[in-house]
Amino acid sequence: MIKFFRKIRQKMLTENKFSKYLIYAIGEIILVVLGILIALQINNWNENNKKRKSIEQSLIEIRENLRTDNLETPKIIDRAENEIKIQEELIEILENKALLDSTHNYKIGKCNTLNGISITVTGYEKIKEIGLGNLKNKELETELIFYYEKLKKRFEQQQVYDRNSLTNMWFPYIQANFKDFSYRNYAIPNSYEALSRDSEFLVLLKINLDTRIPTLNSLMDLHDSSKKLIELIDSELKIKK
Repeated sequence: MIKFFRKIRQKMLTENKFSKYLIYAIGEIILVVLGILIALQINNWNENNKKRKSIEQSLIEIRENLRTDNLETPKIIDRAENEIKIQEELIEILENKALLDSTHNYKIGKCNTLNGISITVTGYEKIKEIGLGNLKNKELETELIFYYEKLKKRFEQQQVYDRNSLTNMWFPYIQANFKDFSYRNYAIPNSYEALSRDSEFLVLLKINLDTRIPTLNSLMDLHDSSKKLIELIDSELKIKK
């Protein structure tokens, strides 16, 4: 093909048809430029197609992360709500100057527990590498950032508060004032009367509520946001339920 065009150019120059040669040369340049533009367009299309497929795979992974992480969340929320209710009942008993007894062992054992989930970020980290700005669905982009950058961090911070409370306040108090203890099952004090009159125990219960209630609220926010995210991802990937 190149030899063919070269022969045409040489013939025109030999026959002194410069004007025709000039027109031909311009046309040839235009064809070359068009060829380059088409090649660039094809390359851009291939790159965009690769990026689109990578985004889709990342969204599929995020969806699976969310479904797996939140599989037990409803049960954990129910358990946390029940344990908060138990603590509120114990606080009411103590504030009314009533005495605790062996029937409260189970309830006391529910006062020093942790309720949380692990949040997997592998899918989110992948889509961050690709670039969240490449998502065409801006509502999905906003909800992803809200879930992983705000709600997740807030919940994890609350878990840190809960663990610190358990380690630094509850465990030392249990060691000093209880003769038997089984995590989340029961707690038997050295003296029911002494425990009932101990203002420190009442304060511990109140501090516990101050940290557990925000943790529960954060967990519920995470669960609600995860459900919304799954719906948005399903819509984006056109997954039929």
